Amino acid sequence: MPIIFARVDDRLIHGQVVQAWLPELNADEVLISCPKGKTGELNEGLLRLSLPYEYELSILDAPSAVRYAASSKKRIFLLLESLEAFADLVKEGLQIKSVNIGGMHFKENAQKLAEHVFLDKQDKHWLKLIRDLGISVETRAVPNGVSISINEVLL
Repeated sequence: MPIIFARVDDRLIHGQVVQAWLPELNADEVLISCPKGKTGELNEGLLRLSLPYEYELSILDAPSAVRYAASSKKRIFLLLESLEAFADLVKEGLQIKSVNIGGMHFKENAQKLAEHVFLDKQDKHWLKLIRDLGISVETRAVPNGVSISINEVLL
């Protein structure tokens, strides 16, 4: 499967993705997956403007994203707005070994894991599900950053 990296970041396309991750990974395309029926809620034009012209952009619902990634020949950087969206892909049959958490910003009753990662009860539920499926979860903001373990917040 051509997904070279999966990242959950509520900001979607921004400086860390464009300036650090995409060049480091030599990606061809950014694939954003949304829950079914929510793809129209994203401003595709604005997201396209945020991404340099040399990268393609696809925004698909979970079933379509899994099918697309399975048949694509491109090096895909998978980008998701939430852990729930990532779990939806896994439920649809996405075979992947790891996911990176880049940014999940402050919300009520959330525990701070890292500078830009706050986890509420629902996030912890999704992380446990993802971890229990054998998928590795890490929290680096940029490729050369330090990864922080999620294990202590999931006890």
